[in-house]
Order: sequence, then structure tokens, then C-alpha cells
Amino acid sequence: MPARRRAGRVAGVMAPPEPPVPQEGIYRIILMVLVASVLIGAAVALAGDLVYGDKGISHAGAWMALICGGLYFFFRLLGKREMRRRAEEARAEQRRQDGDAGDPPD
Repeated sequence: MPARRRAGRVAGVMAPPEPPVPQEGIYRIILMVLVASVLIGAAVALAGDLVYGDKGISHAGAWMALICGGLYFFFRLLGKREMRRRAEEARAEQRRQDGDAGDPPD
């Protein structure tokens, strides 16, 4: 009879990778694309209103800029939270190492 496994755990499977932090390339690329999208949305909104005189184009550009701006701030918040979490883990690890090194041998 096969051994029962706990739900959600599989032997030999590695833990998922940690999320990217603001210094990593993929994170920076995401932020740059979002900034570019905000600028393009603003340009479309202005062009739709001033050049074409079409409120539909203007509204679409404005919504694009607003949504991408919101996503930009969301990703910035995620990055700050991840950096804070990693810094706390590093401090805890350092305290643990300092505490282990400071104990006299028995």
C-alpha cells in the first residue's frame, strides 16, 4: 500500500522562487513599461481631445493612463513590501548568527 502524503506537500519539489525586488531586471522592465503606458495614454487622451476632437479617444487614453498609473503604484507597493520583508529576514538571520556566536561553549 503506498504511503500517504500530506495535502499540498510533494517530496522532492523545490520551494517556489522568491518574488523579484526593485533592483532586479524584470521588475525594472515592468515599471518602465507601465510608465511608458501612462505617457502614451496621456498623449492619446490629449490627441483625442485637441487634434481629433473625439471624446471617445480622449476617454480611452485617459482610462489607459489611470489604469497603468494605478498598476505602477501597485507594483511599487509590492516591491517596497518585499524589500522590507527581506531586510527583516536578513536582520533576524544576523541576530541569530550573533546570538549563536556569542554563547560560550558548555
